[in-house]
Amino acid sequence: MLIRTISGAVYVIILALFFLLRQFVDPKIFHALTCFFIIVGTFEIARALKQKIISWAYYASLVYAVLFVPCYLLGQYVFYDLGYLFAITLFMIMAVATCLYSLVKDISVQKFLWTALVFFYPAMLLLAMLLANDLGYNGFIVLLLAFVISPASDVFAYLVGSMIGGKKLCPRLSPKKTWSGAIGGTIGGVVASIAVYFIFLPSENFFSPVLLFAMIGLVASIVNIFGDLFESFIKRKVGIKDMGKIMPGHGGVLDRIDGTMPVTLFLYLVFLFV
Repeated sequence: MLIRTISGAVYVIILALFFLLRQFVDPKIFHALTCFFIIVGTFEIARALKQKIISWAYYASLVYAVLFVPCYLLGQYVFYDLGYLFAITLFMIMAVATCLYSLVKDISVQKFLWTALVFFYPAMLLLAMLLANDLGYNGFIVLLLAFVISPASDVFAYLVGSMIGGKKLCPRLSPKKTWSGAIGGTIGGVVASIAVYFIFLPSENFFSPVLLFAMIGLVASIVNIFGDLFESFIKRKVGIKDMGKIMPGHGGVLDRIDGTMPVTLFLYLVFLFV
């Protein structure tokens, strides 16, 4: 428990440092953290699925992960806000290459899908984090909400689930998760979202900002649960407990941000269109 606590504290300190650097030095610095998540996360998923994917895809995915953020930065800051297009093009190149190889070599559909997943997850989900970071102050709120709602939801889910217990949420994927924990986690996410509003007071003139942030917290908490269950599904398929060991007591990078990634995508879309 002590090791888990220390590891979690170090993670929080690193996140806080990157947020401070983003706000007071240069927003682009936050891209370095996202790059780290993509490279390490892709390595973790590729290693976990190594026996299920096309042989060359393991090494190709690592090269792809290293190139992903530079491609985004090239499109964003050299070719005038086309970072998303450059990143998606890189993904499509790998997806098409995988598809053609599968057709020529008569690879099974299942192996093709697992291979495509390695290129999609986590890079394409974390593309939303790169895009959100370039939204100015709205980007700060998106990133802050993502890194506050997701852990708050996890902590409340753990505490409420441990105290109340009850019917399992999805026993085949995650035996420890309960419906009471899911409800507690949702409440925690709503509270965290409202807290962010009152502390940082976004400048947007919403009709009912508190209600809006409460709804954001509600939906984001549900998205967080699905993100966690999706990673649990992958781990169950390959028979592992954690994706990595980079965070003692917590597991790998993907174990820590499995819910944060889809939550960031949801929040980015909300703040992009609201």
